[in-house]
Amino acid sequence: MDELTARRARSFGPVAGTYDRVRPGYPPDGVSWLLEGASASGVAGSGRRRVLDLGAGTGALTRDLVDRGLDVVAVEPDPNMRAVLEARVPRADVRAGSAEELPVDDGDVDVVMGAQMWHWVDLERATAEVARVLRHGGTFGLLWNLRDERVQWMAELGSVFGGDDVHRRAADVLLPPGAPFTATAARDFRWSQELAPTDVVDLVATRSHVAVLPEAERSEVLARVGDFVASHPAVAGRGSIVLPYVTSCWRATRI
Repeated sequence: MDELTARRARSFGPVAGTYDRVRPGYPPDGVSWLLEGASASGVAGSGRRRVLDLGAGTGALTRDLVDRGLDVVAVEPDPNMRAVLEARVPRADVRAGSAEELPVDDGDVDVVMGAQMWHWVDLERATAEVARVLRHGGTFGLLWNLRDERVQWMAELGSVFGGDDVHRRAADVLLPPGAPFTATAARDFRWSQELAPTDVVDLVATRSHVAVLPEAERSEVLARVGDFVASHPAVAGRGSIVLPYVTSCWRATRI
């Protein structure tokens, strides 16, 4: 990972509270699709599937998994993000760790899921760790929220702040040669998030490529976003704004 990418990966912790407030969750039907292939028996025979939420952040996906009655281990490297996660989802087993060093025993989970994070990992090491902790026949799932730029004003919004979604989708997922996974599949789900106009500016501020800009340049970008929200005919004057997304989901089975 080069120095700029590493800075971007570290940019979320300082804005953890804002991140938790304005970042979207994930569509329930997309999460259900990712969980479809996993056995309901549980690795320990408890009848509850054990799921590892990889790079769990402040717990947007963790909350959904816990609410489904799953036994959830949420692994997050950043202490600020982890503090919010622990407060927001007290029923999850929250652990410090990374995709490259998972604090979980071999074959200890039925499902590994990672939301909005696989593009930050060391691919070789992270894939080996996922394979290590997953039982044979377990499911590995990844998902990303992408702006639905088939909606014209969303495409224009992305151009205002230089949106960087283009290479973060299921179709781009590649694992190292020989990785012990099969039955790969991908599917997209359309859904939306509702935010106040000022929250749209805060949402852009949590984007890593914006967060690492020099302060003057960052302020200029966010001012342009604010002007866009206040003036664009599709959203100006509204008390709340509906942001359309496509959530791109990918899954595979551990051999």
